[in-house]
Amino acid sequence: MITDGVHGGDRKVPGDRTSERANKELRLTQAVENYLLSIYLVEERGYRVTNSKLLDQLRRTPATEGLGTSAPSVSGMVRRMRKEGFIQISSNKSIHLTSHGKTLAERIIRRHRLAARMVVDLLGLELHRANVEAHRLEHAISDEIEERIQKTLGNPTTDPFGQPIPGSGHVSSPSTIQLDEAKAGQRLIVNRIPEEDEELVAYLAKSKLVPGTEVTVREVAPYRGVVTVQVADNTVVLGNRVAALVRLTPKQLDS
Repeated sequence: MITDGVHGGDRKVPGDRTSERANKELRLTQAVENYLLSIYLVEERGYRVTNSKLLDQLRRTPATEGLGTSAPSVSGMVRRMRKEGFIQISSNKSIHLTSHGKTLAERIIRRHRLAARMVVDLLGLELHRANVEAHRLEHAISDEIEERIQKTLGNPTTDPFGQPIPGSGHVSSPSTIQLDEAKAGQRLIVNRIPEEDEELVAYLAKSKLVPGTEVTVREVAPYRGVVTVQVADNTVVLGNRVAALVRLTPKQLDS
């Protein structure tokens, strides 16, 4: 069993399977939680989860989480998580969350995104610092505190980066596009931005390219590899690689 090994004072009731399951979940290490979160994120973004893809995602996790991100350490943890029943490995070496693993991953993601919303909306933390703080908080939030945060925030359906909060009833717009797919002259509303690159988030926030902001596409220049948008009185130029990470929805004509 993957445990943190510091619960020597726990008392077990022989044959109490409910208690054993509860203790097993309580003993999830911070590392396992980060792996579950990372697998969920790769799946959510539409990629096939492989050891190499998982490694790439884990390397985006803040250094404060203290994860080992070598190929052997990832392979070892994947084997342990498979043994524990958190994941399954398909014949083509793809990693899939089991029903139990997905339930745990959604709980972690929900707490992470509620924590990000809380530190920005209630505590006034700068957006580019929210992801790191949410990682710190996600491991410590209890069921009761999670419920209170959710109610205090008014039951949000997304985090401050526009990402859906599992279990919130969020419905994704079918008309969402990447900024690098937009056409000149389009009026769009920012729907989602990336959260893991602090410098990029700080730049997007300074440029007002955050969820809910209206933008007008001025130029799409694939030959130069840039997209130019107008945000209020500011002109913002993004490279195609960054533009592909910003998702938007068309502005309704009657809004």
